Amino acid sequence: MVDDAWNNDSTPSLHCGRTTFRWLLHSRDSEFLFILRLETRQANLWTLSYIRPVSGNLRSQELIEIKITTRQSANKSGVFRMRTKHNRWVFRTVSVGLIAVIFAVSWNVASGLVWQDATAEQMMPQSTFLYAEFEGVTENAEAYKETAEYAAFVDSGLADLFQKVVDFAIARDNTGKAEGIKAALDDLINHGFILSASLAEEQNQLIPSVRFIFNEGGAWTSDAVNLLQEMLAEKDIEVEIQKVGRRQIASFIIPDSPGIEVGMWKEGESMVVVVGPDVVNSTMACISGEVPNISQNDRLQAVLKAETDFEQTGLSWLDWQALQTKYGGIRLPIPQQLTIAEVLEIAGLDKLDSVINRGGYRGESQWTETSIVGLGQQDGPMLTLKDLPPLPSKPNWFNVFQCNPAALHDQLVSLAKNNAGLMGPDGEEQVNQIIESLPQMLGFDPKTDLLDHLGNVACIYDDANGGVFGTGITFCLKLKSPEGMESFIDSQMARLEKAEENGEYLELPVYPYRIEQDGKDLIVFDITGDGDQTFQYGAVRVVGDWLVVGLMPQSIKSFQLRVDGKLPVWEPDAEYQAALAELPSEFTSLTAVNTRDTYQLMLNWGMMFLPVLQQSVMDNVLEGDEEMPFYVEDFPPAEAITAPMFPNLAVSVADENGIKFYSRSSTVGIPMMGGNSGMSSVSVAAVGVALLLPAVQQARSAARGAQSKNNMKQIGLAMHNYADTYGHFPSGTMENADLKPDERLSWAASILPFIEEGFVYEQLQKDQAWNAGENEVTATFMISTYMDPAQNQNFEEFAPIHYAGIAGTGKNAATLKIGQPGCGIFGYDRETRFRDITDGTSNTMMVTQVNDDIGPWAQGGKSTIRSLTKQPYINGPDGIGGPTQGDVVFVLMADGAVRAVSANVDPKTFENLAEMADGNVVGEF
Repeated sequence: MVDDAWNNDSTPSLHCGRTTFRWLLHSRDSEFLFILRLETRQANLWTLSYIRPVSGNLRSQELIEIKITTRQSANKSGVFRMRTKHNRWVFRTVSVGLIAVIFAVSWNVASGLVWQDATAEQMMPQSTFLYAEFEGVTENAEAYKETAEYAAFVDSGLADLFQKVVDFAIARDNTGKAEGIKAALDDLINHGFILSASLAEEQNQLIPSVRFIFNEGGAWTSDAVNLLQEMLAEKDIEVEIQKVGRRQIASFIIPDSPGIEVGMWKEGESMVVVVGPDVVNSTMACISGEVPNISQNDRLQAVLKAETDFEQTGLSWLDWQALQTKYGGIRLPIPQQLTIAEVLEIAGLDKLDSVINRGGYRGESQWTETSIVGLGQQDGPMLTLKDLPPLPSKPNWFNVFQCNPAALHDQLVSLAKNNAGLMGPDGEEQVNQIIESLPQMLGFDPKTDLLDHLGNVACIYDDANGGVFGTGITFCLKLKSPEGMESFIDSQMARLEKAEENGEYLELPVYPYRIEQDGKDLIVFDITGDGDQTFQYGAVRVVGDWLVVGLMPQSIKSFQLRVDGKLPVWEPDAEYQAALAELPSEFTSLTAVNTRDTYQLMLNWGMMFLPVLQQSVMDNVLEGDEEMPFYVEDFPPAEAITAPMFPNLAVSVADENGIKFYSRSSTVGIPMMGGNSGMSSVSVAAVGVALLLPAVQQARSAARGAQSKNNMKQIGLAMHNYADTYGHFPSGTMENADLKPDERLSWAASILPFIEEGFVYEQLQKDQAWNAGENEVTATFMISTYMDPAQNQNFEEFAPIHYAGIAGTGKNAATLKIGQPGCGIFGYDRETRFRDITDGTSNTMMVTQVNDDIGPWAQGGKSTIRSLTKQPYINGPDGIGGPTQGDVVFVLMADGAVRAVSANVDPKTFENLAEMADGNVVGEF
């Protein structure tokens, strides 16, 4: 009956600000019941009081019991008994007193509710798209004690030595700040933190807000604010202190930012730091309930509430879909005006939903799980241990992964064709031309001659028996057709050897040579060092059904011996088996690190130098009677540290729903390959592509040449569109009688609207010099159509142009009038029409590549116009020529065609090409 009455909206109520009082009265002979309920935005509190007889009823002079219960975060009850003599007055007195006590207690509690400390959940808005938390060591101390890492570093005594070093450094600190920093870091490590980033509710506000909550960091808030004020005072930035309820909030606006605010305050036992537009007010609105918090973010709540089978200590989550929804409609500043969503779709990232990472402890191991939701694809069956190559019996580490090079090639070709339209009207034709000409440029068909021979398993490993400093690193790739791969290698080496016979030696950083070993070809490599020094490093050979690339030839030989059964092959021992049992048996990749051996190697090297280090500290660091933090004899045996460790394993599994990574480790694994391990990694890649370098070099040059020709075609098309619009080609410089030719804007500025650079054109002040006023900034804009990809793409101030208009022949060619001898298409004040080109548009040069005296595209004069003044005309003093001063130069003819002119062309022929009305017959070029 009480519940029914309580649910009735007609119960009496009183509203006081954000608090509502509701009450209910009920009585019968044996009991008097009074219920008062308080409702606030943040919580519900109700106080229940009753009077009932311990024996008999209220009309008898017996012992009665009065109970008051207050419910907030926990139940608090008070019970007292009294004997009644004058029951009517007692009843009335107790009733009135009881009501007064309830109101007093309830009001006091309600005030506390209004100003109670906010939880982390209450400070983070519903629009949160990034969330990360670390619970801290204290929360999971017992679970950490069960791990191998704890046994290796804490039980062995190594952690104590590290602590002594820290204490030693703090004792030597003269600023007095080191102790405080250490204490703050201890709090952070022990109690953890929470980080979130959220999107603004306003559609036009694109800048997200970030919130850091340092658990148990409240004690350091005052010191942090003081330090912040000291730092900002040096830059004349004032920190505002405002009081919001019981909070003292320090905040300031980051100078020269679009209103980015930084706020800091103490919230209960925590320190809160917020960054973003109007972030303090938006956080307060979240706390008060004016805007929803992350408790109403269903996607995040599903992640937070998901159960795990390990002791979770950390979590991070990224909502990629929320970012796509917010920013997907923004158009990028590119000629095609694509939106971010369209670019993501092209790249295949539109299918990505979210990324979730969890870490923690699972028995003696460190455990990590990462899910990339939505970005999954699985072609064919996954791998198992049976698919591994014959690994050495003692690998320091290995990584095996699934691959499909031929399918990747097809996907890239399809992607290029499907999006060719983005390159402009002729984009599809250009892409098809490049794809079709690729075999000719390379000298082989990349798919048929190479990729179709490759299988779906690749592996890289480091053989502990292969030497130190990474010399045991080997890469191997499963082959569908070993014979086809051998034939490909033979054909590429034959090309290189024939070039050598003709006296052509390519300048390559990694040069392959063919030698014979055991009756088969072995390709070895010379790597060029400083000067003319070379040293042999790396080899490649087909072994069985694997293509094997090793940093040392011995790695390939040992691989062959393992294939032949003459050397032992790696088999998972008990420790590996225990680890593999906890991980998926089918995978798309598997990584293993022999953690114990790598740490053993590191500690062995360290112990070797420890006495030297100790003496150095004693001689150069210690002062007076200072003692060392520890001595050589205090260091625990290396075996005591490494004994608890076991191999670290990580696998990935991919399907149509996404990719999931699992990691099981004893501690952080560091494959020890010595000081030159970085060089070793680079060398693996270098050796892997060395056979293709001659073709790659040729293809790269051809591709750059093709792009340069395409740039010139675009310029030619723009010239023709300009002539169709205005009745003539653009003048060499924009008309301006008050300026000299080299002060004016150039023809390259005139045609900007016709190469889809209308925005840049509109920024130009046509009546000013090319580098005056606003033009000084606009002239720094790089125009990709004017940039030859084979030329230097860097510039210090103004954006360059690698092409120039042809003015004709002679030093004064640019000042000639139409019809005068030596006149070409471009002149400072000439407006050439098609009918002026009496030699024919297919016989007259309009634009050429330049390789010297390169200047800004916006500037008139020699920067954008050249004439033939002195032989040799190509690669000579006039600056006309290809980017490498090679055998040919590309020129744009007046009919829009791009021709390659030999550097050895007859000078007279080149002169005839430069003039538009000389009447001479053009010879071969």
